[in-house]
Amino acid sequence: MGNPCGTTKANVFEQIEVNGFTVYFGAGVNPVNSPAQFFVAWGKDVLSNGLIPTYNLDTVEQGFLWFVDEDEAEAKFEAVARQLTTDKEK
Repeated sequence: MGNPCGTTKANVFEQIEVNGFTVYFGAGVNPVNSPAQFFVAWGKDVLSNGLIPTYNLDTVEQGFLWFVDEDEAEAKFEAVARQLTTDKEK
């Protein structure tokens, strides 16, 4: 059985729990004619059965963003974790 349309297998390099949100940094094959292969994802149940959507979504509660550059993705991973910490403190 293949992946459902619009998803790909997530290879998670790092994850952190911040105020009830899990934030993920990893890689996958984004087959939508895009060279992007690194992702940052956050929110409850954002990785369903180890799969991640192949499109970008950026909301406070949930998100998955694709990047070509690994360093850019890792910087976003750290920024999302900081933002979730800051939002909880307000």
